[in-house]
Amino acid sequence: MEKKSGASMSPNRIRCRGFLLAELMVATALLGLIITCLAVSMNGFSLVNDCQWARQRCAAAAEAQLDSITATGRLIEPPEIKRLWPGVDVSVNRSPGAAPWEGLELVQVTASAQAGPRRITAHLARYVERASALATQGRAGTHDLPSAAVEGGRS
Repeated sequence: MEKKSGASMSPNRIRCRGFLLAELMVATALLGLIITCLAVSMNGFSLVNDCQWARQRCAAAAEAQLDSITATGRLIEPPEIKRLWPGVDVSVNRSPGAAPWEGLELVQVTASAQAGPRRITAHLARYVERASALATQGRAGTHDLPSAAVEGGRS
């Protein structure tokens, strides 16, 4: 038997080499889907990052305000807060201490900032000596626990 050159063993079988158009379209669609999912997840990570940054700024502004009241008895001025922590609003609420904290003043500081669609808020509070006591002593003191509890905890 003689073999003809260029003829295959099976005349019905066609041999294809390379990619078909359908394979290229599927690969392109999958690549587009992966890139879209990556872009959406990066947007979500960006929003979380913005919220964390706003939370850090709020906590820093509130803590600085409390430290200023504790150390000097005075508030940090609003223009200075705006300069140091842009976009952060700080409010202070003072009330007299009750029960074991009589003679002290409860200072509550609330700092808030906008992060995308969310409003981030930080609340901090501390008992400090009253402003009149600070002026006569020339220093500030803080108290987190009543003095009896502090003394009772030491051995």
